[in-house]
Amino acid sequence: MLGDFDGPERDPACRVRGLMEVPDGFVPFEEQGPFLDHIGPVYVRREGDALVLGLRADERHNNHRGTIQGGLLSTFADFALGRAIEADADDGRDRATVSLTVDFLKPARAGDWIESRGRVERVGGTLSFADCTLTVEEREIVRARAVWVVVA
Repeated sequence: MLGDFDGPERDPACRVRGLMEVPDGFVPFEEQGPFLDHIGPVYVRREGDALVLGLRADERHNNHRGTIQGGLLSTFADFALGRAIEADADDGRDRATVSLTVDFLKPARAGDWIESRGRVERVGGTLSFADCTLTVEEREIVRARAVWVVVA
């Protein structure tokens, strides 16, 4: 997942549209899928056994009020929850979101670096449960909780 990477200073994706650089230790998340290619790039960094995902908010993510669209934050939380469950399960089984609950606590703005930290409560034979927080500079902006089901 982290692959070969020479660092953000050498990766042109880290300098998209002149935005602030990607924080140290983050590398592009491989195989994000075509939908996330539209909103990303999403980055990843290991912290012990946990994955921290990062996304630089851009003006294209704004709603009509000038803050980051809740749909983007929900998508990022859903992706992060799925990766946390995938890493914890480590069984290669395909899973899909059954339920996603998102609480929007504070707004994010273009230029913000948004990080996601997930916590897996349980991975079962059929259902998995996890929650995550999205933060900007250690300020919690979103809490999300999801249930995922094995589909294959």
